[in-house]
Amino acid sequence: MPTVQVRKFRDIGPVIKAVRESRAVRQEDLAEQLAFSRDYLIDLERGRGSLYVTRLFRTLNELGITVTLTYQSRDDEASDGNA
Repeated sequence: MPTVQVRKFRDIGPVIKAVRESRAVRQEDLAEQLAFSRDYLIDLERGRGSLYVTRLFRTLNELGITVTLTYQSRDDEASDGNA
């Protein structure tokens, strides 16, 4: 499983986009499935966080807390028989 360490909220967006694209999911479809607008998903993928998210990451960084994203790649899914 790929793992990415995140220091800033904007580091999450490219991961969301890459995983979404690797699974051939359109922005419109994912946004509809999650019950929010495509524009919001676009902002997420571009790393545009709200003031609260920005403050959260500043707090985490100040305290030395790290955030790590681990996600299942298509190769992982195929080996698990979920593809």
